[in-house]
Amino acid sequence: MVKKNNTVLFTVFLGILILAFTPAWAGTIAGSLTVKGLRSPKDVVVYITRGPNQKGELPQARFSMDQKNLSFAPHVLLVPQGSTVHFPNNDKVAHNVFSMSRTQKFNLGNYGPGESKKIIFNKPGLVELRCDMHAEMSAYILVMKNPFFGITDKKGRFFIPDTSYLEAHGVTSIKDLPPGKYTVRTWHEKLKSVKKTIVVPKTGEVVLKLKLKRGTPGALFKR
Repeated sequence: MVKKNNTVLFTVFLGILILAFTPAWAGTIAGSLTVKGLRSPKDVVVYITRGPNQKGELPQARFSMDQKNLSFAPHVLLVPQGSTVHFPNNDKVAHNVFSMSRTQKFNLGNYGPGESKKIIFNKPGLVELRCDMHAEMSAYILVMKNPFFGITDKKGRFFIPDTSYLEAHGVTSIKDLPPGKYTVRTWHEKLKSVKKTIVVPKTGEVVLKLKLKRGTPGALFKR
């Protein structure tokens, strides 16, 4: 009888521990923004500066910066810190992808159509891409400290976390933001960065509206 009671007590204690260390997930941030001085509000990055450190299934994730029609695609790529990014050449000519950015300097060298190379991005920050053979080609990789970010569509709409974006790249475990107080910031290569403090409740959705205008963006993360 004593052994049985001890087993019951241990099971209850274990259950309490699991509940105590399980995060209380809340909801999402659903937002929209307008921009002054640009044709479209597309490709504005909106992110939580200091969020829960959850990386998701990075080994299974697949992020790609394509090269086609003498352009990088997409123009802006968001990846969680520690992600591997593939650089396939699906163009008809050779390319040379490189970056002189402070976050991560690299040069993939020349490689032809049908070839692909890859790099792991372990340091958070902004990485500007160029092609040594085609000066008109440029793009950005934003290496994020946490997966709680979003990027606007053509109508300026965004979600944090952007589960559709993450799931499309193989990250399926990120669903909601824990309740708490957060700072939301924006980044776009041609727009001034803005920030706003929000409170995510235990239940429900936060609706956020922002207005941006042309100017020099701020640093992605303070150093």
